Parts: sequence; structure tokens; C-alpha cells
Amino acid sequence: MKISELCERSGVPLPTIKFYIREGLLPAGRRTAKNQADYSEEHLERLMLVRALRDDAGLPIATIANALRAADGAKKEFVGAAIDALHWPTSVVVDEQSREFERALDDVMKLAKTMGWDVDRGAVAVRDAARAWTTALRSFPLDTNVLLPYAEAAQHIAEREIPDTWAPEAAPNASLRYAVLGTVLFEPIILGFRRMANTSRARSVERRAKAQRPDKPKSRKAPKV
Repeated sequence: MKISELCERSGVPLPTIKFYIREGLLPAGRRTAKNQADYSEEHLERLMLVRALRDDAGLPIATIANALRAADGAKKEFVGAAIDALHWPTSVVVDEQSREFERALDDVMKLAKTMGWDVDRGAVAVRDAARAWTTALRSFPLDTNVLLPYAEAAQHIAEREIPDTWAPEAAPNASLRYAVLGTVLFEPIILGFRRMANTSRARSVERRAKAQRPDKPKSRKAPKV
């Protein structure tokens, strides 16, 4: 299709499409003449992904560009590369050269081994988890066993989101949309559900504890003289 049709079908203005091509968010079309190029359905799918990440997920263009460049540059595991390139902002500073971070990183990798996860020590997600664990240990003297239920819950979610029939190479742009957009959009939902569950659980335990308390004897009023 011509770029005019790509604009019409995607709803993305021509200057924006040209900007996306310059910034590496969208591959260039196949050149057919000096000032003309042909665009495919894959270009349309990529545009819809960028639009969803920008409008629905609220990601800045720079973050989207990092994720898509990482995916395009990865010969294998391009979905994982894109997810790894998504940076989650945090105001907490952790010195990754410190002994406490290295200890936390060791803890995370040991847990990953226990779970049978095929992850690399230098992966962004691994180091994000280690930074979070470092921060948690500053406030709570926790044992690493406390992490196991969280890892098991994450494994359950992963098995739901990435089924055994997962074949990202068959439809690269569709897989990117499913995995990258899904990761961004569903993490706040998971966090919200966790908070809801904790609130409900606290109320339930409190009601049960209150029901099990013995009734206080009613005080008798002194007889009037």
C-alpha cells in the first residue's frame, strides 16, 4: 500500500509516520521509486502497536522506541528483548556496586534457580527485582523464603499469559503487541488486585478474630438506695 493509504487506515498523520521511521519505531517501506515506497500489513500492525503503547499505556515515545529497537535488533527472543527494554521509573536509588545489592541479586538468582527460570543475571527484570529486594531488606529483616509464594504466583501468571502454543516468530508484530502491551497494561491491574485482596483479607481475618473473642460480661449497676 502507499503511505497515503497507511495514513488513512492507521489514523496516524503523515508527518508522524515519517517521524516514526526516522526514530526507528517503524521500518522504512520498500522503495518502488525515487520518492515512493510500498508499505505492508506489518507496517500497519506496527503503527497500531505504537499508537496503543502511546495512547493506551501512556508510554513516552523514547521508551517505545527503545523497546522496538531492542526487538528489531534481537535475532532471537525479540519479545523478551522488547520487554527488557521497558524501564519502570522509580524514585528509590540503589547502589548496584554495594554489597547489599549483590546479596539481593544472589538471592534473586537462587530463587530463579529454584523456580527453574531461564534468566540471565544481567537481565533488566532480574536487576529490577534485586533492587526492589534490596529496598525491602532495609525495612524488614526478611528471609528469602518469603519470596517463594510471590515467585509461584508470577509463574502461574506467566503460564496463563504465555501458553504452550506460544509461537512469536509466526506473527512478530502481533506477538509484540500481545506481550509488550499486555505487560504494560496488566501490571497495574495485578498490583490493584493485590491491594484489593489484602484489604479484603485483612477485613476477613479481623471479623473472624472478633467473632472468636469471648463476650465481655455486662457490668451490673449498683442498686439504688
